[in-house]
Amino acid sequence: MMDCQLCSGLGLPMEALVNLKIAREITGKRRDRIFVYDQYLSILNEGTEVT
Repeated sequence: MMDCQLCSGLGLPMEALVNLKIAREITGKRRDRIFVYDQYLSILNEGTEVT
């Protein structure tokens, strides 16, 4: 879960996605943050595993 101080500067839609645990912030920065959508990334990675 994101720190409340980091959430305060988000737009309402992005804050909702973070609160619903659909997206998460990965940089830990206050500015120029990057968010990922884990479920979407896992779908994109399906079938790309090297064995």
